[in-house]
Amino acid sequence: MKLYRFSLHLSADECLSYYQGHYRNLIVTAHSGERIQIAARHFHRFIQKDGIHGVFTLSLDADGKLIQLIKNS
Repeated sequence: MKLYRFSLHLSADECLSYYQGHYRNLIVTAHSGERIQIAARHFHRFIQKDGIHGVFTLSLDADGKLIQLIKNS
């Protein structure tokens, strides 16, 4: 299992574009410097009135499939 931590800050307007399906993926840079592509649909539950803001941890299995995406408190 691989773990990646990253910060994400998207405005409400940017989230709307993703939510409406204009984009399918987000590319984030982990704190380790690695770039990761994640399906935008995994972030829908984190959308707030002002967008998405926070530090997240992504867990992937050995094949690179998502196990868990959590927002750290």
